[in-house]
Amino acid sequence: MAENWNIRGDYVEACNCEVACQCVWLEPPDGDVCTVSLAWEIEEGQYGTVDLSGLGVAMLIYTDEGVMFAPDTGWYLALLVDETADATQQAAIEDIFTGHAGGVFAVIADTHVESAEVATAPFEFDRDDGDFSVEVGDVVTMETTPKDGFNDEPGTITPHPLGPGLEMKTAKSEAATVSYDDDFSWDVSENNSYYCDFELVNA
Repeated sequence: MAENWNIRGDYVEACNCEVACQCVWLEPPDGDVCTVSLAWEIEEGQYGTVDLSGLGVAMLIYTDEGVMFAPDTGWYLALLVDETADATQQAAIEDIFTGHAGGVFAVIADTHVESAEVATAPFEFDRDDGDFSVEVGDVVTMETTPKDGFNDEPGTITPHPLGPGLEMKTAKSEAATVSYDDDFSWDVSENNSYYCDFELVNA
C-alpha cells in the first residue's frame, strides 16, 4: 500500500508551444505533438517517514498527435531522479511521479502514460524570483524568464493540473534542450514556459 506523501518547492517547465501553451485550454499543441521538460526542486517533502527534502526531479514527455489532455492521447515519459537520492528516496520518488502512490500523477498515469523509464542524474536548480536555471546532467538545460503582461507583471494561466489552485505563471525559455536518447531529444528554446511554487499531496 502506498504511503501518504506531500512535496512542495519550485517548479518550471518548457515546451515546444509558443507563449502561452494552449494545452491547458484543450487545444492541440504547436505541431500537433507536445515535447516538454518539467523540473521540480523539492524544498520540503515526505513519503511516509522518508524525507525527500532537497532533492530534484525532472520529467521528459512527448505525446502522440492530438490534444495533450484528451483521454486518448498517449504520453511517453522519462523520469530523472536526483543522483544524490539514496535507494529508499529514489523508490519513493518513483512511486510518486509514476503514479503508483496516488495523487495527480496517478490520474495522469491511468489516463495517458504509454511507457515510462527511470534514470538518475546530477541536478543544478537555481531560481531568482521568476528566473530559472536548470541543468540535469548532460540531459536537460532550461533557462527561463517571466513573460510580463501590460502591467509589467508575469501573466497567469489556469487551469494547470500541477499548479497551486490550478494556476501557473507564464514565462519564456531562453534555452530548453533535451538530449536523453533518440526519442527524447529536442531543442524548443525561445518558446513557452510555466512556473510556480508548487505543493502536491496524495490526499
